[in-house]
Amino acid sequence: MVLAKIALAAALLAWFLWKARANRLFLLGIPVLMVMGESVFFNRMRPFWIPGRLEPQTHIFVWLCIVWVLIVVGARRGDTARTGPFGPGRLLPEETPLLLIAALIAVQAIVAGAGSGDFAAGVFSAADLAYLVIGYLLVRGIASQFSRAETIEFLGAVVIANTIAAGLYIIHQGLGASIYTGGEYFTTLFRGVEITRTFHFAPQFTILALGFILARSRWTAGWLLVLAISVLSVLVSYTRTPLIAVMLAFVISLVVRELRQPSAARLVRRALVIGVSAVVIVAGFAVVLPAQSQFINSRFSEFASASGASDIGNWQVRQFKYNAVEDVVLKSDPYFGMGFPAPGSNPVDAQVYRYSADMTWIPILYYTGYVGLALFGLLLLGFAVRTVRLASSPDETRRYLGLTYLIVICLTVLIGFTTWTFMEPRVAALGLWPLALVAAEALRPEDEREVAESSELAEASVSGSAMP
Repeated sequence: MVLAKIALAAALLAWFLWKARANRLFLLGIPVLMVMGESVFFNRMRPFWIPGRLEPQTHIFVWLCIVWVLIVVGARRGDTARTGPFGPGRLLPEETPLLLIAALIAVQAIVAGAGSGDFAAGVFSAADLAYLVIGYLLVRGIASQFSRAETIEFLGAVVIANTIAAGLYIIHQGLGASIYTGGEYFTTLFRGVEITRTFHFAPQFTILALGFILARSRWTAGWLLVLAISVLSVLVSYTRTPLIAVMLAFVISLVVRELRQPSAARLVRRALVIGVSAVVIVAGFAVVLPAQSQFINSRFSEFASASGASDIGNWQVRQFKYNAVEDVVLKSDPYFGMGFPAPGSNPVDAQVYRYSADMTWIPILYYTGYVGLALFGLLLLGFAVRTVRLASSPDETRRYLGLTYLIVICLTVLIGFTTWTFMEPRVAALGLWPLALVAAEALRPEDEREVAESSELAEASVSGSAMP
């Protein structure tokens, strides 16, 4: 079993490196696989995690920097660079909040260093948030070197890798086979069946998979199978918000697709395909795993019995955690938050990391206050508006990418109320990578002319003629 796990991780790495021969964007697959980590056993690829004393987020950040050097610096030396090292120099309006967030983080780090008398320690305490911003710039620079077709090809590969992780997750958590060791944080007995839950091995890019598939103009049997596996992986998480997110993704894909040239017939046809697919998936799940299906139904029944969100047990817990952090911030600095205080310097400092796993906005409020919350809100809103504009473009590939990114951003915001999404320290370097991809696409010429091979690839990818 150990050898099989190592073989899978090695095979995925070899596949990305082989594809990188023709499309160097696939080198970005290295940090992507590192983010996937335990879900595809990439944590066993020791050369990527040396030296062991470093935190996982630092390893991922270092490898992202290496990939940036190989792609961007290599392109500039070979006179093939399309843009500057961090993409086009023009700043998009929606990037302004990120610039202000970076300034706020820098000031908070300086203040922390000055207050503690150890400037290095102050800077180090801000590392995770710094990775978030710098990682955005690095991915922006990388993605700007490639065409839409090359970007679509790479994203499709990430979706396939995530589908493998999703399949393993279904077998482990849904069917009860022992693929992963440990990690379950919740166990219950429901109608004689033991049900466990874990997020440690959950597929990391399921939101991207949903957006990538639902945004397609046509669906083949292969991509519908990938969609089914992705949805099933959400079902076996036994959590309500991700399931609601799946429904939201379906709605967004139907509505936004019709913004440019509305067609009632096409809307009905796509709705029927999605509806039939959803019925088949849910019905199949109920037949194969009846107790688990009934457990999910029992969880949704809490919505019907509650008079409001405050009556839902899990939301009460999250509200308690948010309020506890908010009370401390209000007493210190409600505008700019706690910054990066010394460990144990306030009543919730030791709990912030644990609380953050339940809501993206908790660490943002703690470190940067209401100003930080507002800036992150404007950042996500601005990029969401940008993706709507891209999804209304005359160019089919641009519309496809725009709708894909819109679904990713919207679902990230929704799920952010139940988990830490882009604020998870471990994934900090790639936390904002969807926004960087949006920026790269927005700064490409709309009438981008591609070489014949890339054009054929884009047509195959978008029309659905290419099988996964």
